[in-house]
Amino acid sequence: MYGRSQGKPLRARPARLMAELLPKLSVSAETAAETIAKHEGEVWFEVGFGGGEHLAWQAAQNPDALIIGAEPFLNGVAKLLGQVEDQSLPNVRVCHGDAKPVLAALPDASLSKLFVLHPDPWPKVRHHKRRMISAPFLHHA
Repeated sequence: MYGRSQGKPLRARPARLMAELLPKLSVSAETAAETIAKHEGEVWFEVGFGGGEHLAWQAAQNPDALIIGAEPFLNGVAKLLGQVEDQSLPNVRVCHGDAKPVLAALPDASLSKLFVLHPDPWPKVRHHKRRMISAPFLHHA
């Protein structure tokens, strides 16, 4: 995991959502296969959802799809949880952390869509190890 994992301290509501809502929606490498096995429709995955705007919009527009998002930045996860609560989005699951272990734990051909909206924010050669879309990652995907 690279970059900041937290920005400004969370205010009361985001802190409450992290404590109360995240455990109900949380997905990890250990629980990913079971989570998607319980869902009868399509399963989509968004890597690095930032503040969750795209993920929440997709969830609202596609209520039959289970949408899993992975994001290491605490403040982004808290922002998505606020949208999930405000919009009553029952089809969202969240991985607070690195997407790679969760993706590796999913059964083959279990995802219908994979969103990687900003895959290469690291332009310098010394930062290439941080890129999600890379030859080593694609080799294992």
